[in-house]
Amino acid sequence: MRTLSYSPLAWALFAASGLLASAPMPLYAQTAPGESTSQTTDAGSGQAVKELGAVTVTGSVGDLQSLDFYAPNSSAVISAKEIEEQGARKIDEALQYQAGILSEPYGADNKVEWFKIRGFDASTSLDGTPTTPNGYFVWKPEIFGVESIEVLKGPNALTFGASDTGGVVNLVTKRPHKEESLLMNLEAGHRNRLGLGIDYNGIANEAGNVYYRIVAQARRADGMQRETYMNSYYLAPSLTVDFTDRTSLTLLTSIQREDGRPTNGFLPAYGSLVSTPYGRIDRRLNAGEPGFDHLKRTQISAGWLLTHQLNPDWTFEQNYKFSYLDLDQRNVYAFGSDGDHELTRGYTLTDGITRNHYIDHRLKGRVQVSDAVEILPVVGIDYLRSNTSGRNNGNGWPVPNLDMFNPVYGKPFAVTAPSYDLDSRQLGLYASAQARVGSHWNFNAGIRHDHAKSDGLIAGSSSGYDISHNSMNVGAMYISDYGISPYVSYSESFKPQAGVDSRGSTYQPYIGKQKEVGVKLEPDWLEGTLTLAYFDIEEKNSLISDASGIMSQSGKRTNKGVELEGDFRITSRTNMRISYTYNHSRQDINGGLTIRTPMIPRHQASLWVDHRFDMPRGGALTVGAGARYNGPTEDQQYNRGLIVPSYTLFDLMARYQIDRNWAVQLNARNLTDKTYVSTCSWLCYYGGERTIDMQLQYQWR
Repeated sequence: MRTLSYSPLAWALFAASGLLASAPMPLYAQTAPGESTSQTTDAGSGQAVKELGAVTVTGSVGDLQSLDFYAPNSSAVISAKEIEEQGARKIDEALQYQAGILSEPYGADNKVEWFKIRGFDASTSLDGTPTTPNGYFVWKPEIFGVESIEVLKGPNALTFGASDTGGVVNLVTKRPHKEESLLMNLEAGHRNRLGLGIDYNGIANEAGNVYYRIVAQARRADGMQRETYMNSYYLAPSLTVDFTDRTSLTLLTSIQREDGRPTNGFLPAYGSLVSTPYGRIDRRLNAGEPGFDHLKRTQISAGWLLTHQLNPDWTFEQNYKFSYLDLDQRNVYAFGSDGDHELTRGYTLTDGITRNHYIDHRLKGRVQVSDAVEILPVVGIDYLRSNTSGRNNGNGWPVPNLDMFNPVYGKPFAVTAPSYDLDSRQLGLYASAQARVGSHWNFNAGIRHDHAKSDGLIAGSSSGYDISHNSMNVGAMYISDYGISPYVSYSESFKPQAGVDSRGSTYQPYIGKQKEVGVKLEPDWLEGTLTLAYFDIEEKNSLISDASGIMSQSGKRTNKGVELEGDFRITSRTNMRISYTYNHSRQDINGGLTIRTPMIPRHQASLWVDHRFDMPRGGALTVGAGARYNGPTEDQQYNRGLIVPSYTLFDLMARYQIDRNWAVQLNARNLTDKTYVSTCSWLCYYGGERTIDMQLQYQWR
């Protein structure tokens, strides 16, 4: 296996960028980084967007593709307040009220995040750096360490090159700000949930130009299946130094440890979707082996965000992150039945380490072409190097059968796992621009070139790729004087795939394309915003499960759909969020057939309403309620004719702000404790049960 190294071109460009950033420049006054207007903060506020305010949150994807309401794309920014309001404990829970997103399709899972955007898998990034999942080697973020969640819908290679067709979910982590504050959060709830979170921000010196933040979290909770649980610990110190009013450096570090017994919701249709003579499988059944199953995961990250203002119009940014993942996971799962009362089972075993280095150099500016034309250009170069080594068996067998109604565990079985080694690197060059022409036109355009290369050994077969690819994004919006703004956009994505199918053929990269037209409304008579969008997405070289459980590539997958999303303030105390999604998703399978894409419902909708009541002695009670609807689905490849019924889930929130410092909050998800099958795709999955959590919060600033 070849050792990966930086190319001479990459080293030269990195060195040149560093010299540019450190070169002496005339001193110009600028707003302190903690006080600058950012597009992440201003998402949804029309005025800042119309003026094309510069993005100043380093590590945000907004530098490359505007996340503002008045931008010709579909995007969303979920604030920490919204995450807290919904009582979300995972990223996929925080996405459940967003249009176009199918969250937790595999049910409540304590070991990884699951969501699809517009019918396709989506990529996750952390402060603008890709988390690069390699098979079962997957990074799991801690939501308590997240400041906001940025969602870009549909193909978009511009953000960091290789990305899934569904889009990008970027997690902006908590970083220091220029004020002292303290947040302490004690939580307790359903299934022995208990946790403590601390978030402290301090000033390190009298001058106030060095400030820091310490975020820590410890949590323990049982899973839905019996004898599953997870203990997690998270610590994220960060430090910002403002060397001058033009130069700022933020150091971000984190360490996370998880230790427990993972959930495994894999079940055959027989017994879950289809009743048996003995009834249906209990949703709390542990189809694994409690004495065998375990998960131990250590995640470490360290890096920096550097910004240097060259002059009033141009800024250099550098974003570097090193991440380390040590995963030891094994679990037994059900993949079928004997047609009577026993489950047939297999096992997965993953044990190894992933190391990633990612660096991004970016120069962004403002060009005033004339009084009527203003352009915000961004040019940059980034480099990703990833190495995974260990062993992995995703489809081990045989494992002794298990009685699905009277389980007896502990029968011995042998396990093996072949070597898994993958070295990959990716060099990207990109340029983008946002432009205002007159008082009515906004434009986005971007182009990116990537060279991705990989060498590896997976399941005893050589697996690698050497790919160059060009991607582009373009969009235009007309902003009328009446609060009605139509737009059109086109975007592309690609993502190389490491691995081989059951015939030993190397996977080809995903290629995604999206056409979108829509209209955004912010009329004077409505205190809020409304977006209606039509999208047409195509993905080539889609992966599907074959009968052996190994993924194979077959033709393409498409989705043509409509999204409606609104966020309104009905009164000064009442807020409402609505969403609706229509999907017409199809995929090719082996044999030249085209079927309805499994798991993707034609109709999805959600509604959230909250109201604040003033209480005696300055307190306030906020009560919120939500409903989430997913339409019926069908797995036409393996379970044709078996319809997964639609389901509607209800959520409840009540928060009592006792005084300026103290608050208590109650969250209930799936309030009626509905038992339902969430999806079927070869296997079937029960959706999450009712959970009830209570938080006691102390906040000082």
